[in-house]
Amino acid sequence: MTQAVMTGLGIAAGGVIGCEAFARVLGDGLPTFSEQAQHPLYASLLPEAAFEPHSRQVARNASRPARSALLVAEQAMSQAALRGSERVGLVLGGHNLTLAQIGRTHQENGSSPGFVPPRHGLQVWDSHVLGVVSEALTLTGPGMSVGSHFSSGLAALSQALLLLEVGDADAVLCVTPATLLSELEWNAFINLGALRERPGYQPFGENQAGFVYGEAACAILLERPGARHAAALARLGSAVTLMAAHAGPEPDAAAEARVMKYALEKAGVHSNEVSYVNAHATGTPQGDAAEASAIASVYSESPSPPWVNATKAITGHGLFAAGLLGVIATVLQMRSGFLHANPLPTRSLPGMRLVGSARETNETRAAMCNAFGFDGLYASAVITQDGTGDA
Repeated sequence: MTQAVMTGLGIAAGGVIGCEAFARVLGDGLPTFSEQAQHPLYASLLPEAAFEPHSRQVARNASRPARSALLVAEQAMSQAALRGSERVGLVLGGHNLTLAQIGRTHQENGSSPGFVPPRHGLQVWDSHVLGVVSEALTLTGPGMSVGSHFSSGLAALSQALLLLEVGDADAVLCVTPATLLSELEWNAFINLGALRERPGYQPFGENQAGFVYGEAACAILLERPGARHAAALARLGSAVTLMAAHAGPEPDAAAEARVMKYALEKAGVHSNEVSYVNAHATGTPQGDAAEASAIASVYSESPSPPWVNATKAITGHGLFAAGLLGVIATVLQMRSGFLHANPLPTRSLPGMRLVGSARETNETRAAMCNAFGFDGLYASAVITQDGTGDA
Protein backbone atom coordinates (compact mmCIF):
# COMPACT_ATOMS: atom_id res chain seq x y z
CA MET A 1 0.00 0.00 0.00
CA THR A 2 1.40 3.36 -1.00
CA GLN A 3 -1.41 5.61 0.14
CA ALA A 4 -4.06 5.88 2.85
CA VAL A 5 -7.37 7.71 2.77
CA MET A 6 -8.01 10.86 4.78
CA THR A 7 -11.43 10.69 6.44
CA GLY A 8 -11.25 13.46 9.05
CA LEU A 9 -9.62 16.88 9.41
CA GLY A 10 -9.33 19.24 12.36
CA ILE A 11 -7.73 22.67 12.45
CA ALA A 12 -7.26 25.84 14.44
CA ALA A 13 -5.16 28.29 12.41
CA GLY A 14 -5.29 31.69 10.77
CA GLY A 15 -7.00 33.04 13.87
CA VAL A 16 -10.04 30.75 13.47
CA ILE A 17 -11.25 27.33 14.59
CA GLY A 18 -12.64 24.62 12.32
CA CYS A 19 -12.31 23.64 8.65
CA GLU A 20 -15.28 25.68 7.47
CA ALA A 21 -13.92 28.91 8.97
CA PHE A 22 -10.40 28.11 7.79
CA ALA A 23 -11.61 27.49 4.23
CA ARG A 24 -13.11 30.99 4.25
CA VAL A 25 -9.75 32.41 5.39
CA LEU A 26 -8.04 30.67 2.46
CA GLY A 27 -10.70 31.89 0.05
CA ASP A 28 -10.29 35.48 1.22
CA GLY A 29 -6.53 35.19 0.66
CA LEU A 30 -5.68 37.93 3.17
CA PRO A 31 -2.98 37.85 5.88
CA THR A 32 -4.26 37.19 9.40
CA PHE A 33 -1.37 38.92 11.20
CA SER A 34 -1.57 41.68 13.78
CA GLU A 35 0.68 43.42 16.29
CA GLN A 36 1.12 41.49 19.53
CA ALA A 37 2.10 42.54 23.03
CA GLN A 38 4.65 39.76 23.41
CA HIS A 39 7.20 37.98 21.26
CA PRO A 40 6.88 37.66 18.39
CA LEU A 41 5.61 41.21 17.86
CA TYR A 42 3.90 40.42 14.56
CA ALA A 43 1.92 37.18 14.46
CA SER A 44 -1.36 35.37 13.83
CA LEU A 45 -2.59 34.02 17.16
CA LEU A 46 -5.55 31.76 17.88
CA PRO A 47 -8.58 32.87 19.89
CA GLU A 48 -8.49 31.87 23.54
CA ALA A 49 -11.31 29.41 22.84
CA ALA A 50 -8.69 27.12 21.27
CA PHE A 51 -7.11 26.63 24.71
CA GLU A 52 -10.10 26.80 27.07
CA PRO A 53 -10.38 24.07 29.73
CA HIS A 54 -12.35 21.20 28.24
CA SER A 55 -15.53 19.77 29.72
CA ARG A 56 -13.83 16.38 29.86
CA GLN A 57 -12.23 15.80 33.24
CA VAL A 58 -8.91 14.69 31.75
CA ALA A 59 -8.44 18.02 29.98
CA ARG A 60 -9.53 20.45 32.67
CA ASN A 61 -6.01 20.81 34.07
CA ALA A 62 -4.16 19.88 30.90
CA SER A 63 -1.47 22.05 29.33
CA ARG A 64 -2.36 24.52 26.61
CA PRO A 65 -0.75 22.40 23.86
CA ALA A 66 -2.76 19.38 25.05
CA ARG A 67 -6.01 21.36 25.00
CA SER A 68 -5.34 22.60 21.47
CA ALA A 69 -4.54 19.03 20.39
CA LEU A 70 -7.79 17.69 21.81
CA LEU A 71 -9.78 20.46 20.15
CA VAL A 72 -8.63 19.51 16.64
CA ALA A 73 -8.54 15.76 17.35
CA GLU A 74 -12.24 15.83 18.21
CA GLN A 75 -12.99 17.67 14.96
CA ALA A 76 -11.23 15.00 12.88
CA MET A 77 -12.83 12.06 14.70
CA SER A 78 -16.27 13.66 14.48
CA GLN A 79 -15.99 14.33 10.74
CA ALA A 80 -14.99 10.71 10.18
CA ALA A 81 -17.76 9.46 12.50
CA LEU A 82 -15.21 7.20 14.16
CA ARG A 83 -14.98 6.11 17.79
CA GLY A 84 -11.78 5.25 19.58
CA SER A 85 -10.74 1.61 19.96
CA GLU A 86 -7.70 -0.64 20.07
CA ARG A 87 -7.59 -0.49 16.26
CA VAL A 88 -7.20 3.32 16.25
CA GLY A 89 -3.68 4.65 16.77
CA LEU A 90 -2.40 8.10 17.72
CA VAL A 91 0.76 9.81 16.46
CA LEU A 92 1.81 13.18 17.87
CA GLY A 93 3.87 15.37 15.54
CA GLY A 94 6.20 17.83 17.25
CA HIS A 95 8.56 18.10 20.20
CA ASN A 96 9.61 20.57 22.89
CA LEU A 97 6.01 21.79 22.93
CA THR A 98 6.05 23.53 26.32
CA LEU A 99 9.19 25.68 26.32
CA ALA A 100 7.13 28.73 27.32
CA GLN A 101 5.72 26.85 30.30
CA ILE A 102 9.20 25.68 31.31
CA GLY A 103 10.56 29.21 31.05
CA ARG A 104 7.68 30.63 33.08
CA THR A 105 8.10 27.99 35.80
CA HIS A 106 11.82 28.78 36.06
CA GLN A 107 11.02 32.48 36.40
CA GLU A 108 8.43 31.93 39.08
CA ASN A 109 10.29 29.28 41.07
CA GLY A 110 13.97 29.87 40.34
CA SER A 111 14.69 31.14 43.85
CA SER A 112 12.61 28.42 45.52
CA PRO A 113 12.66 25.30 43.35
CA GLY A 114 11.34 23.22 46.24
CA PHE A 115 7.93 24.82 45.69
CA VAL A 116 7.60 24.03 41.99
CA PRO A 117 4.02 22.91 41.16
CA PRO A 118 3.82 19.10 41.08
CA ARG A 119 1.96 19.09 37.76
CA HIS A 120 4.95 20.73 36.07
CA GLY A 121 6.79 17.41 36.20
CA LEU A 122 3.99 15.76 34.23
CA GLN A 123 2.82 18.41 31.78
CA VAL A 124 6.15 19.50 30.30
CA TRP A 125 6.64 16.18 28.51
CA ASP A 126 5.29 15.66 25.00
CA SER A 127 3.78 12.40 26.26
CA HIS A 128 1.31 14.50 28.27
CA VAL A 129 -0.44 15.47 25.03
CA LEU A 130 -0.63 11.82 23.93
CA GLY A 131 -2.12 10.80 27.26
CA VAL A 132 -4.77 13.53 27.29
CA VAL A 133 -5.97 12.87 23.72
CA SER A 134 -5.80 9.09 24.17
CA GLU A 135 -7.91 9.12 27.34
CA ALA A 136 -10.42 11.70 26.11
CA LEU A 137 -11.09 9.85 22.84
CA THR A 138 -10.51 6.28 24.11
CA LEU A 139 -7.68 5.63 21.68
CA THR A 140 -6.00 2.41 22.80
CA GLY A 141 -4.13 1.42 19.64
CA PRO A 142 -0.43 2.11 18.98
CA GLY A 143 0.76 5.57 20.02
CA MET A 144 3.95 7.61 19.85
CA SER A 145 5.39 11.07 19.31
CA VAL A 146 7.45 11.95 16.24
CA GLY A 147 9.86 14.86 16.32
CA SER A 148 11.25 16.08 12.99
CA HIS A 149 11.47 19.84 13.51
CA PHE A 150 9.22 21.80 11.11
CA SER A 151 8.55 18.62 9.12
CA SER A 152 7.13 16.89 12.23
CA GLY A 153 3.55 16.89 10.93
CA LEU A 154 4.45 15.12 7.70
CA ALA A 155 6.77 12.78 9.59
CA ALA A 156 3.76 11.85 11.76
CA LEU A 157 1.79 11.06 8.60
CA SER A 158 4.66 8.87 7.34
CA GLN A 159 4.70 6.95 10.61
CA ALA A 160 0.93 6.55 10.48
CA LEU A 161 1.22 5.11 6.96
CA LEU A 162 3.67 2.51 8.28
CA LEU A 163 1.32 1.51 11.12
CA LEU A 164 -1.51 1.08 8.64
CA GLU A 165 0.63 -0.81 6.13
CA VAL A 166 1.85 -3.43 8.61
CA GLY A 167 -1.67 -3.87 9.99
CA ASP A 168 -1.08 -2.55 13.51
CA ALA A 169 -4.10 -0.27 13.15
CA ASP A 170 -7.08 0.32 10.88
CA ALA A 171 -6.99 4.07 11.48
CA VAL A 172 -4.39 6.49 12.88
CA LEU A 173 -5.02 9.99 14.15
CA CYS A 174 -2.12 12.40 13.55
CA VAL A 175 -2.11 15.51 15.74
CA THR A 176 0.17 18.55 15.92
CA PRO A 177 -0.57 20.85 18.89
CA ALA A 178 0.03 24.57 19.08
CA THR A 179 3.69 25.17 20.00
CA LEU A 180 4.44 27.54 22.87
CA LEU A 181 7.97 28.94 22.71
CA SER A 182 9.57 31.12 25.37
CA GLU A 183 11.04 34.58 24.88
CA LEU A 184 14.49 32.97 24.69
CA GLU A 185 13.57 30.99 21.55
CA TRP A 186 11.89 33.99 19.91
CA ASN A 187 14.95 36.16 20.49
CA ALA A 188 17.19 33.40 19.17
CA PHE A 189 15.11 33.26 15.96
CA ILE A 190 15.39 37.04 15.64
CA ASN A 191 19.17 36.93 16.12
CA LEU A 192 19.37 34.09 13.60
CA GLY A 193 17.62 36.28 11.05
CA ALA A 194 14.79 33.75 10.68
CA LEU A 195 11.94 35.72 12.27
CA ARG A 196 10.26 38.78 10.80
CA GLU A 197 8.91 41.39 13.20
CA ARG A 198 7.27 43.80 10.79
CA PRO A 199 4.45 43.78 8.18
CA GLY A 200 4.93 43.01 4.51
CA TYR A 201 5.35 39.24 4.73
CA GLN A 202 5.25 37.30 1.46
CA PRO A 203 7.21 34.08 0.87
CA PHE A 204 8.84 34.18 -2.57
CA GLY A 205 8.47 37.98 -2.34
CA GLU A 206 10.84 40.92 -2.28
CA ASN A 207 12.76 42.08 0.81
CA GLN A 208 12.45 38.78 2.62
CA ALA A 209 13.31 38.99 6.30
CA GLY A 210 12.24 35.69 7.85
CA PHE A 211 8.98 34.02 8.85
CA VAL A 212 5.98 35.34 10.75
CA TYR A 213 4.64 33.11 13.53
CA GLY A 214 1.18 31.65 13.09
CA GLU A 215 -0.19 29.75 16.07
CA ALA A 216 -1.80 26.53 14.82
CA ALA A 217 -3.01 23.09 15.84
CA CYS A 218 -4.02 20.43 13.31
CA ALA A 219 -5.28 16.86 13.10
CA ILE A 220 -5.67 14.40 10.22
CA LEU A 221 -7.27 10.95 10.47
CA LEU A 222 -5.83 8.34 8.09
CA GLU A 223 -7.44 4.96 7.39
CA ARG A 224 -6.57 1.89 5.41
CA PRO A 225 -8.47 1.90 2.11
CA GLY A 226 -11.51 -0.31 2.50
CA ALA A 227 -11.17 -0.68 6.28
CA ARG A 228 -14.72 0.65 6.60
CA HIS A 229 -17.19 2.51 4.41
CA ALA A 230 -16.09 6.02 5.35
CA ALA A 231 -16.18 8.98 3.00
CA ALA A 232 -12.65 9.65 1.72
CA LEU A 233 -11.68 13.32 1.56
CA ALA A 234 -8.49 12.51 -0.37
CA ARG A 235 -5.66 9.98 -0.56
CA LEU A 236 -2.23 10.63 0.85
CA GLY A 237 1.31 9.35 0.51
CA SER A 238 4.23 10.83 2.45
CA ALA A 239 8.01 10.59 2.68
CA VAL A 240 10.58 11.94 5.11
CA THR A 241 14.38 11.90 4.71
CA LEU A 242 17.61 13.18 6.20
CA MET A 243 20.36 14.98 4.29
CA ALA A 244 23.29 13.41 6.21
CA ALA A 245 24.50 16.73 7.56
CA HIS A 246 24.22 18.79 10.71
CA ALA A 247 23.25 21.81 8.66
CA GLY A 248 21.46 24.03 11.16
CA PRO A 249 19.07 26.29 9.21
CA GLU A 250 20.95 26.16 5.91
CA PRO A 251 18.76 24.57 3.19
CA ASP A 252 19.85 22.06 0.55
CA ALA A 253 17.93 22.21 -2.74
CA ALA A 254 19.19 18.80 -3.90
CA ALA A 255 18.03 17.10 -0.69
CA GLU A 256 14.66 18.83 -0.93
CA ALA A 257 14.24 17.63 -4.52
CA ARG A 258 15.18 14.10 -3.42
CA VAL A 259 12.43 13.86 -0.79
CA MET A 260 9.88 15.33 -3.22
CA LYS A 261 10.74 12.67 -5.81
CA TYR A 262 10.64 9.97 -3.13
CA ALA A 263 7.15 11.07 -2.05
CA LEU A 264 5.94 10.88 -5.66
CA GLU A 265 7.45 7.41 -6.01
CA LYS A 266 5.85 6.15 -2.80
CA ALA A 267 2.46 7.54 -3.80
CA GLY A 268 2.70 6.07 -7.30
CA VAL A 269 2.16 9.48 -8.87
CA HIS A 270 4.10 10.89 -11.82
CA SER A 271 5.31 14.48 -11.64
CA ASN A 272 3.26 15.26 -14.77
CA GLU A 273 0.09 14.51 -12.80
CA VAL A 274 0.78 17.15 -10.12
CA SER A 275 -0.82 20.50 -10.87
CA TYR A 276 -0.32 22.24 -7.52
CA VAL A 277 2.41 22.54 -4.86
CA ASN A 278 1.74 23.92 -1.39
CA ALA A 279 5.23 25.22 -0.65
CA HIS A 280 7.02 25.24 2.70
CA ALA A 281 8.10 28.80 1.77
CA THR A 282 8.89 30.48 5.09
CA GLY A 283 10.00 33.86 3.73
CA THR A 284 13.73 33.45 4.32
CA PRO A 285 15.89 34.30 1.27
CA GLN A 286 18.00 31.13 1.28
CA GLY A 287 15.12 28.82 2.16
CA ASP A 288 12.74 30.10 -0.49
CA ALA A 289 15.45 30.13 -3.17
CA ALA A 290 16.39 26.51 -2.39
CA GLU A 291 12.79 25.32 -2.50
CA ALA A 292 12.12 27.19 -5.74
CA SER A 293 15.14 25.46 -7.26
CA ALA A 294 13.99 22.06 -5.96
CA ILE A 295 10.45 22.48 -7.33
CA ALA A 296 11.80 23.57 -10.72
CA SER A 297 14.07 20.51 -10.79
CA VAL A 298 11.40 17.97 -9.84
CA TYR A 299 8.87 19.29 -12.35
CA SER A 300 11.30 20.20 -15.13
CA GLU A 301 9.80 17.60 -17.49
CA SER A 302 6.17 18.58 -16.87
CA PRO A 303 4.46 20.12 -19.92
CA SER A 304 3.13 22.83 -17.63
CA PRO A 305 4.74 23.63 -14.25
CA PRO A 306 2.40 23.16 -11.28
CA TRP A 307 0.83 26.17 -9.61
CA VAL A 308 2.59 27.16 -6.36
CA ASN A 309 1.31 29.20 -3.44
CA ALA A 310 2.44 29.76 0.14
CA THR A 311 -0.18 29.32 2.87
CA LYS A 312 2.21 30.88 5.40
CA ALA A 313 1.63 34.21 3.63
CA ILE A 314 -1.92 34.03 5.04
CA THR A 315 -1.55 32.08 8.30
CA GLY A 316 2.09 32.53 9.28
CA HIS A 317 4.43 29.68 10.18
CA GLY A 318 2.77 27.06 12.37
CA LEU A 319 6.18 25.60 13.34
CA PHE A 320 5.68 21.87 14.11
CA ALA A 321 2.06 22.10 12.87
CA ALA A 322 3.14 23.58 9.51
CA GLY A 323 3.11 20.29 7.62
CA LEU A 324 -0.40 19.21 8.62
CA LEU A 325 -1.63 22.77 8.11
CA GLY A 326 -0.31 22.67 4.54
CA VAL A 327 -1.95 19.31 3.84
CA ILE A 328 -5.31 20.48 5.21
CA ALA A 329 -5.06 23.73 3.22
CA THR A 330 -4.33 21.63 0.12
CA VAL A 331 -7.29 19.30 0.66
CA LEU A 332 -9.71 22.18 1.24
CA GLN A 333 -8.54 23.92 -1.94
CA MET A 334 -8.75 20.71 -3.98
CA ARG A 335 -12.28 20.02 -2.81
CA SER A 336 -13.41 23.60 -3.47
CA GLY A 337 -11.74 24.00 -6.86
CA PHE A 338 -9.55 27.02 -6.15
CA LEU A 339 -5.98 27.97 -5.23
CA HIS A 340 -5.61 30.69 -2.62
CA ALA A 341 -3.86 33.95 -3.43
CA ASN A 342 -0.32 34.92 -2.52
CA PRO A 343 -1.50 38.20 -0.92
CA LEU A 344 1.52 40.39 -1.75
CA PRO A 345 3.56 40.54 -4.98
CA THR A 346 5.96 37.66 -5.60
CA ARG A 347 9.18 37.54 -7.58
CA SER A 348 9.49 35.91 -10.99
CA LEU A 349 11.41 32.68 -10.38
CA PRO A 350 12.67 30.26 -13.07
CA GLY A 351 10.47 27.16 -13.41
CA MET A 352 7.89 28.48 -10.93
CA ARG A 353 4.26 29.31 -11.71
CA LEU A 354 3.23 31.29 -8.65
CA VAL A 355 -0.39 32.12 -7.90
CA GLY A 356 -0.81 35.89 -7.98
CA SER A 357 -2.59 38.31 -5.66
CA ALA A 358 -5.98 36.88 -6.65
CA ARG A 359 -7.04 33.28 -6.23
CA GLU A 360 -7.10 30.92 -9.20
CA THR A 361 -9.84 28.53 -10.22
CA ASN A 362 -8.22 25.13 -10.59
CA GLU A 363 -9.44 21.53 -10.60
CA THR A 364 -6.51 19.88 -8.83
CA ARG A 365 -6.43 16.06 -8.81
CA ALA A 366 -2.87 15.60 -7.57
CA ALA A 367 -0.92 17.98 -5.35
CA MET A 368 2.24 18.11 -3.25
CA CYS A 369 2.84 19.67 0.15
CA ASN A 370 6.35 20.37 1.47
CA ALA A 371 7.65 20.82 5.02
CA PHE A 372 11.35 21.34 5.63
CA GLY A 373 12.99 21.55 9.06
CA PHE A 374 16.40 22.56 10.35
CA ASP A 375 19.27 20.07 10.26
CA GLY A 376 18.10 18.58 6.97
CA LEU A 377 14.86 17.04 8.27
CA TYR A 378 12.81 17.17 5.06
CA ALA A 379 9.36 15.79 4.19
CA SER A 380 6.86 15.91 1.35
CA ALA A 381 3.32 14.59 1.00
CA VAL A 382 1.35 13.79 -2.13
CA ILE A 383 -2.42 14.30 -2.03
CA THR A 384 -4.63 12.79 -4.71
CA GLN A 385 -8.30 12.48 -5.65
CA ASP A 386 -10.36 10.49 -8.15
CA GLY A 387 -7.98 7.60 -8.59
CA THR A 388 -4.86 9.58 -9.52
CA GLY A 389 -1.75 7.42 -9.11
CA ASP A 390 -1.67 3.66 -8.52
CA ALA A 391 -3.06 3.46 -4.98
